[in-house]
Amino acid sequence: MKHLLLGAGIFGKSLALRLIELGDEVFIVDHNEAALESVKDMVTSALVAESTNRDTLNEIVEKFSPDDVAVCFGESFDATMMSVIYLKDLGVSRIYARASNYMQGEILNRLGVNSVILPEAMMGQRFADSLVLGENEQLILDSENTIARVKIPQNVVGKKLSELEVEKSGIKVLFVHREYIAHKVSKTISPQENPQLDEGDNLVVLGATRRIAKFINRLNKKF
Repeated sequence: MKHLLLGAGIFGKSLALRLIELGDEVFIVDHNEAALESVKDMVTSALVAESTNRDTLNEIVEKFSPDDVAVCFGESFDATMMSVIYLKDLGVSRIYARASNYMQGEILNRLGVNSVILPEAMMGQRFADSLVLGENEQLILDSENTIARVKIPQNVVGKKLSELEVEKSGIKVLFVHREYIAHKVSKTISPQENPQLDEGDNLVVLGATRRIAKFINRLNKKF
């Protein structure tokens, strides 16, 4: 996938580098050339530009044709709002935007972003999990082995598990997790049963994070 990131602060650069590690293309834009210095050789493309200018943003979107755009500004919420409004006007279908608090998040939701990013809140929740659960919340086993839950996208509902050809991605399905009765009852289904996949099913898979990411991308595009 191709991701366009607006803003090269700590959050934007961290997001960019992780997406690159997962094998995706990343285009990052910032008005400050110095902010791009540490990532320009690691991302697909780094561009010095004022992305809060409507015409400039239009040119950037046309140039890179991204699958999604993440607005990563940390200092100016006005800049975030204007960028989101311009992106909506340009017909960008998948927009993610950073907020510093829940009030900003509510505004962004009303502007129609697909997801609001609250880094501080997310980090606090993860730290709370680590305090209570210790290492049990960790899904990354080592550099080559991660256990992940992959939600079945709508386009594969009704397909047999075997039709997904999971083995081609170099990962293994441990089981299918299925919930019933408003998420109050669940069961696990062995891959040997080759179940027909239903809405809300999850695949619990084992493999390298990069390979899991590629499988998810292929899953969303294959059918």
